[in-house]
Amino acid sequence: MPNNRNAAKAMRQSEKRRLRNRAARTSLRTVIRKVSEATATTDGAAAEAAFRAAVKKLDQAASKKFIHKNKAARLKSRLSALLKKPQAAAKN
Repeated sequence: MPNNRNAAKAMRQSEKRRLRNRAARTSLRTVIRKVSEATATTDGAAAEAAFRAAVKKLDQAASKKFIHKNKAARLKSRLSALLKKPQAAAKN
């Protein structure tokens, strides 16, 4: 337990931040997982829609400095490669 008012306020603030960060992290992981699940199926339109949603969510997270901009770029690149993988296999 906190010993003074400042410590109590800091504890309340950190709890709010923890819950907000947990929700943001969960939603980010969910959209990334949805892209990989959509690419596993043969529905290219669903995969493209999931990819666009994930890119938007990653850009928002990077702009709010929830994740680093380079991490967002790396994840977008990996998702893009995952999206293009079935198309490349179909050409060969």
